Amino acid sequence: MTIASLIDTPSELTDSASNKTAVVLMTRIRLARNLAATPFPGWAKAAKRGEILAICREALAAAAPMKRSVSVSVDELTDLEKQILVERHLISRELSGAKAGSGVVISKDQSFSVMINEEDHLRIQVLRSGFQLKKAWSTINELDTAIEDRIDYAFSSKLGYLTACPTNLGTGMRASAMMHLPALVIGNQMEKVVRAVNQLGMVVRGLFGEGSDASGSIFQISNQTTLGESEDEIIKRLGSVLTSIIEHELNARQKLIRRIRANSSTRSGALTASCKTAMCSVRARQ
Repeated sequence: MTIASLIDTPSELTDSASNKTAVVLMTRIRLARNLAATPFPGWAKAAKRGEILAICREALAAAAPMKRSVSVSVDELTDLEKQILVERHLISRELSGAKAGSGVVISKDQSFSVMINEEDHLRIQVLRSGFQLKKAWSTINELDTAIEDRIDYAFSSKLGYLTACPTNLGTGMRASAMMHLPALVIGNQMEKVVRAVNQLGMVVRGLFGEGSDASGSIFQISNQTTLGESEDEIIKRLGSVLTSIIEHELNARQKLIRRIRANSSTRSGALTASCKTAMCSVRARQ
């Protein structure tokens, strides 16, 4: 399979009929991993980056979840292909502009994507339609274990998985949900939601993550802390926060519907009264 044929193949995320809920559009879990005793991508020379790319590709090709996957270097992609992969969240905007020695391996069904030599040597991610945090964690944990059987990860008994950015130390995990929250936006409640989420150690970002805008009232809510908590604890806490946001959004939608119906009824009553007055006036002239 080539990257062109992969793009032409429908996936769970590109098939609108597969959406499980009108609020949570997508669940994603990403793991940051690095090779032991190896310079991070930002510090590695071109030859070393190429060596890392080859090592990671070989390990991924042997991992069961990535059988029949598509592996491609970033410099082999056209600008249009990069844009499509970014829009499908299969690669990041940062990887799309990365230098030589970077690549991506994507599973046939486009549910798994592993970026190589982005900020870290490996950015492993799983994508699921709808609200599927536990399932996403279970599947990505299997892939991570399969890769770790073939690659020696950079790990500290005190700090956990070592990463290029200190904010990813520990589990190296970012779990997130892409949420459609138009009613909270229309009701000017998003600022309150953002404040509450931040206080709980979560962060709210735009459609394409950090630094992006919340186009179409779509937001990404994810954990901010990766150090000092287990993966299961992060999943449980994020799941609780997301469930609460879903409830607030659905309540806000019901309020909007009632308000629209009330306004429609009022306008209809006023129109009926106006018509009656007009009819009486016509009859009087006759």
